[in-house]
Amino acid sequence: MSPRELILLIHEHEKWLADTYVGKRADFAMGDLRGFDFSDTKLRAAKFVGADLEGCDLSNADLRGVDGFAASFCQADLTYTDLTRADLRGARFRGAILHATVLRNADLRRGKLINGDGDTVRVVTSDLSGADLDGADMRDAALTGANLSGAMLKNADCGGALLDGCNFSRACLQGISLGHASMAGANLEEADLSGADLRDTNLEGVNLKGANLSGADLTGARTDGANLDGAKLRDAKIRLDGGDGKTALLDRLGFLIEAHGLWIKSNGVTGQRLELQNAGLGGMDLSGRMLDGANLRGADLTGADLTGASLIMADLSNTTLTGAALAGARLDGATLRGAILADAGLDGVSLAAVPLMDDAGTPSGRVWAANLSGAVLVRARLTEAALTGANLVGADLSHADLGGADLSGTRLTDCDLAYANIAGATLPEGHRTPQAA
Repeated sequence: MSPRELILLIHEHEKWLADTYVGKRADFAMGDLRGFDFSDTKLRAAKFVGADLEGCDLSNADLRGVDGFAASFCQADLTYTDLTRADLRGARFRGAILHATVLRNADLRRGKLINGDGDTVRVVTSDLSGADLDGADMRDAALTGANLSGAMLKNADCGGALLDGCNFSRACLQGISLGHASMAGANLEEADLSGADLRDTNLEGVNLKGANLSGADLTGARTDGANLDGAKLRDAKIRLDGGDGKTALLDRLGFLIEAHGLWIKSNGVTGQRLELQNAGLGGMDLSGRMLDGANLRGADLTGADLTGASLIMADLSNTTLTGAALAGARLDGATLRGAILADAGLDGVSLAAVPLMDDAGTPSGRVWAANLSGAVLVRARLTEAALTGANLVGADLSHADLGGADLSGTRLTDCDLAYANIAGATLPEGHRTPQAA
């Protein structure tokens, strides 16, 4: 096609847009249009099926509703181009510039090539690998299965977009808005999502291995089955903010705990401390979980299963643990001040003091004792529990079972041990157990 023929087609199309009885809809299907200048043109609803637009200048063009099925836009300049509701299934944008491009409600899903008999010959995937989509408007766009590996989407708006199964590996998604988008099964390995808005995003089964989520907001995101191996979550917002805490947490607890595990292993460099203050966790299964240093202050853990869990140095002050199962749990140095543990099962639990280290990592000679001051442990089972050095000032242990427990070095001032079973227990030196009147 010559430049003159191209200009005539564009002119006829513009007339068609004004009056469909006068002009003619532009049809560039399968055309070789490489390097042509389409900037500032009005080609709304034009046909570009299978066309080769490699290296074209399409900046500021009005391409709303075009049929670009399986077209090639590789290396093209689409800066400020409007592709709202365009059919771009199977289109290729490798290395294209899409600065502030509007792709709202555009369809970039996989496309099927069908022969004359109606049989699928080949499935083509939309390819935006290495494309520059910084600031692009992709709200509600459909890109299921698209390849965006190595693409630049800094500050792009993909709110509500369908991105299931997309490949975003090593892509730059800094500050991107993905609120309410669906990314189930997407590959985000080593992608940069720092500062991204992922509120209420579907991240089920997503691969986030080595991804940078620093400062990202994941409030309300669904993360079942997500892979966070090596992910950076420093300053990320992943705790619950309002709403039905228990229902929301059921979907995200695994993600939160995995992030906490990264925080522990890296000494706070990556991941994030588990922050579940005042959360409703009644009846939850947290058995065997690594929750050292977690903030569970004021949480409701009534009837929860924490058997064998590790909660060393965790903050459980004012927590409700009525009837909870904590047998064999590690609570060394934990804070349980004012906690309610009535009827809780703490058989074989460890509530010993934790030796403190100096900056060189050597023992400082000081210890951090478990704090159960003012805690309610009425009828709690603490058989064979290790409470050495614990602070039990003002605690209520009436009717508790402390058979065989080690309470050596504990502080028991004003502690109520009425009717408690202390058979075989080791008590602090010189302590005398008051009897109920």
